[in-house]
Amino acid sequence: MLNQRVVKGAILACGLALAGVIALQPKPADARVFVGFGFGVPFYAPYPYYWGPTYYAPPTVVYAPQPQVNYVAQPQQSWYYCANPQGYYPNVQSCPAGWQQVPATPPAAR
Repeated sequence: MLNQRVVKGAILACGLALAGVIALQPKPADARVFVGFGFGVPFYAPYPYYWGPTYYAPPTVVYAPQPQVNYVAQPQQSWYYCANPQGYYPNVQSCPAGWQQVPATPPAAR
């Protein structure tokens, strides 16, 4: 006869194999039953509206920086006056006493 240890080991191995086969068997799907009350025409919302309203972020507004304007003062214009003979350059071509620098004043607006 066979050794008792060998027989017990073979029975244990067969039991583990059988347990594994049973555990790996596919399970039947759970049945679901829905009971409800309704009347009229069924309403099915389209996909985006089913989940609720969609909010979009406002578009990003980018403003270009304003160009820098550098104002340069115009150089002061001057007229040259001669006391003897009386008059302004270029009407008087030479001034023996020396020219006087006078700020330019444009003629009055009419």
